[in-house]
Amino acid sequence: MADTPRARALARELRAARSATGLTARELSRLLGWSEAKVSRLETARRGIRVESVEAMLKALKVRGAERERLLTMAREIREPAWWEVGRGIPDQLTALLDVEQRAQRITSVQLNLVPGLLQTEEYAREIMTVSGVPSDDVDEHVSIRLKRQGILAQSNPVELRVLIDETVFMRPVGGPRVMAEQLRHVQEVNRAGNVEIRVLPRSIGAHAGLSGAFVLFEFERSRPVVYIEARRSGAFIDAPGDVSLFVDSVGLLESQASDRAGSRAILDSYLLKYESEAE
Repeated sequence: MADTPRARALARELRAARSATGLTARELSRLLGWSEAKVSRLETARRGIRVESVEAMLKALKVRGAERERLLTMAREIREPAWWEVGRGIPDQLTALLDVEQRAQRITSVQLNLVPGLLQTEEYAREIMTVSGVPSDDVDEHVSIRLKRQGILAQSNPVELRVLIDETVFMRPVGGPRVMAEQLRHVQEVNRAGNVEIRVLPRSIGAHAGLSGAFVLFEFERSRPVVYIEARRSGAFIDAPGDVSLFVDSVGLLESQASDRAGSRAILDSYLLKYESEAE
């Protein structure tokens, strides 16, 4: 199985492992007694990736211990469908996003208009999808997928999630006071987890570095970071190092402009009290 999200993910990991040693593809091929083309095929997922080939490559690169086992597990499971690939007609772009979320070590979400999908409650997500024009017959499945994605926050080795969110997001009563109160309670609950940090960009600061647009920064254990920019039912990944560095710099600026964790919790609490009062 070649050129699938899982195959491409493993190929990137293998390429990163080789680069970390300073070896060129030609030098590695000589160590292994392979053609340079074979190494290239493994590192680009142009052909099926065999576990035996991955084992040989890791041995030559002196990758040992937990890292070796992690990559071999990826190789063994490469033909096993992920949950989003079973019986679902999910667009390729969303499949790629789901794969990146599953592999990321840290996710930084910069949001200006909505609570990010990884933190949305069922009712909030349903309201967003309904008003966005998602066909009524598809809403349930879309909501189910969004909620299932959130499993990466509570797994045995959870992703680290950092959210930088504009205060105006909480001023918009999506679904009405009851839905917003439930959503804010959920945000506060998740915010207490050790792997999640939610920082609010208060209205009082005026303009800030995130106003040029929302984005998500994905960072991995070995691979280079990538940025995802989402538009209406579409999106794009950015992986060129020079371009990604601009977003990394933006995150640094936003962290200096956002309220600290305690201040952010206070802002969230104030909106929770407001919507709870209105819901009554």
